[in-house]
Amino acid sequence: MNNSTVVNNSNATDPPCSQVITTLFVVLLSIVSLAAFIGNLLVTVTCLKTPSLRTSTNYYIVNMAISDLLGSCLNWPLYAIEGMLTTRVFITGPLASIVCKLGLYLRGISQVVSVLSLVLIAVDRYVAIVFPLKTMKLNKGRVGVVLILVTWIIPVASGIPYFLYTDIVKEDNYTFCRISWGTVTGAIFNAAGFVAFYCVPLVLMTVLYSCIIRTLRKRKEIPSSMSDKRQKQHQKITKILISMVTAFFVCWTPLAVYLSLKLLHPKLFLKDQCHIMAALFFYLFPSLSTAINPVILFLFSTNYRQALKSLSLRLCSFLKRHTHSNKLASLQSQSSQVQEDNVETECKEMSKRRCFVVRRSSGRVSDNYSAGI
Repeated sequence: MNNSTVVNNSNATDPPCSQVITTLFVVLLSIVSLAAFIGNLLVTVTCLKTPSLRTSTNYYIVNMAISDLLGSCLNWPLYAIEGMLTTRVFITGPLASIVCKLGLYLRGISQVVSVLSLVLIAVDRYVAIVFPLKTMKLNKGRVGVVLILVTWIIPVASGIPYFLYTDIVKEDNYTFCRISWGTVTGAIFNAAGFVAFYCVPLVLMTVLYSCIIRTLRKRKEIPSSMSDKRQKQHQKITKILISMVTAFFVCWTPLAVYLSLKLLHPKLFLKDQCHIMAALFFYLFPSLSTAINPVILFLFSTNYRQALKSLSLRLCSFLKRHTHSNKLASLQSQSSQVQEDNVETECKEMSKRRCFVVRRSSGRVSDNYSAGI
């Protein structure tokens, strides 16, 4: 999904957005992008550095965090080449075309990887709860690695048209990064992507989580089937994952609806002079989806929260030790230098005394030397 089907209805005489709107949008996008970058980086490092979090579900979460991390880094390069809220463009020339191609291509990869990671998480939890005896087969190292690779191979291959046909388009003093192909071809490609990477995953995850919830409710009625602690743990994990799925599709649905209505019923939309709706739905809302997941994990997952706290303590301890060792090395260096100076002074004094004794014994002591010159 992209902004390639957004129709520019503004004229050259239309003024751009007011400075207040532009500044507010830039501030919001900056905050969300920075939060997404830091949050997903913390999720990745925390999981990989904590042995207790190295499970199949968490590896899929890390895979999604890496794709979201990639998506958060692409907001500003894309925004810099487009005149979405202003006619001012920060990247121009051949570099703008390269940024446009790579930006939309990698952004599409990031989105699809996140969707497929959510699907893998749902399948993994479904097997773990509904068919617990088959969990070990799905959790084997090679199987997990292959599945993660598939989540990247599919979008890399299917997104090649983004890279081949995307370019800079200028309309009425505004600059856009769009896929430059026919309307029919673009509609078919976007419709296929919408069905394959939005509708099908959403339906599949809805069915899987419905089965998971139904299974947990049935087992709750049979006390001997599962311990109360494990039952609550499964319920908590399911709620967290459903929250992540809900947040993702809530943030991406406005863009899908907007592009569909723009394509099918363009007259339903009023004149949008500075493309504020396109800017919100194409930049801000998708960025929120990449920033929300780390917040959900660290707020509602006790394991992630404790792991982050432990990692923070270890980092602080390392920094303290490093600082202390630097201070100690500095003190030792100063002490060593003082000792060397003292030794050198003593050696000089000893040398003077030895020379004095030799000269005295030879009867050639001068007045100048006895005066210390």
